[in-house]
Amino acid sequence: MATIKASETSRFLAEGFRRYPLILVFGPDEGSVRTRVRTMAEKLLGPDADPMSRVELEAEALASDPARLLDEANAMAMFGGKRVIIVTNAGKLPKGAWQPLLDVPPLDSTVLFQAEDLAKKAPIRAAFEENPQAAALACYTPSRGDLQAMIDARTAAAGLSITPAARSYLADLIGADYALAEGELDKLLLYCHGRLAVDVADIDAMIVDTSDQGGYEPIDRAFEGKLEEIEAVALRSFREGINPSGLLVLALNHAMTLRRLSEAFRSSSLDQALRAERIHFKREDRIRRQVANWDGALLARAISVLAGAQEQSRKTAALDETITLRALWSVALAARRR
Repeated sequence: MATIKASETSRFLAEGFRRYPLILVFGPDEGSVRTRVRTMAEKLLGPDADPMSRVELEAEALASDPARLLDEANAMAMFGGKRVIIVTNAGKLPKGAWQPLLDVPPLDSTVLFQAEDLAKKAPIRAAFEENPQAAALACYTPSRGDLQAMIDARTAAAGLSITPAARSYLADLIGADYALAEGELDKLLLYCHGRLAVDVADIDAMIVDTSDQGGYEPIDRAFEGKLEEIEAVALRSFREGINPSGLLVLALNHAMTLRRLSEAFRSSSLDQALRAERIHFKREDRIRRQVANWDGALLARAISVLAGAQEQSRKTAALDETITLRALWSVALAARRR
């Protein structure tokens, strides 16, 4: 039995995960879930791994063929070595797919189960927490204090300090997703390399300036399904100094905010939730309409699309404007299908 506590996460991700052939990563912080799974897969396979040694399966595809997961987990790598199987949306996986692996864990493969937030009594979570051959790692949305502590630690490790105003501003800007916060902070520290301290102006220059709410205009139009209007508005934002990668940060935060508001809407507490999220009064009517139009499943897909674009833009910085536009177009198309 291995339920990984928050205080044990760093040590587990450094080496501890190698002891377990079956690992469930879940929680409301989807960015951290994706990042933790990717980190473990990369460490297990190494930099020169055969691409065929990494297999990604979707739970819905396995629902019609549960035995496939067992076959993949016990298959031999073509050129020897470790194999990694990643199962996405694992909370929807039928018991017939994962129970045989808990009964007889694979010898030469590690299976990483990537899931959304799971209740304590969810069958797959309960089973993994009770099995000595499996590990369960929860990824929860960080508190403001958690983010500020992470910002302090990383800036200090980079040989920098950060002003109190900049720390507070940065924590508010990137606070919806821990993995996203880590990535944006790393980019900011690289930008500030050679200086003594990080200030608010550096954050505006490297991530995004949202003081006039202008950065949200292309995002709102995307979530309203206004496909034809997005390009002109987004390009104007880029010309005004908004970083494309920063726009994706805002879009991801916005999608996660909508998901929280959608849950509040279903429980008839939307007004209170809007106040808690500190939605600007000029956007409140638009946000209400978006909440009514988007459900949890669609928002999960939007988050996946935007997170994928955010990762892609880091790898291909020269195409960051194109990548951002395509992601917003995808969101707009999803909004129109409602």
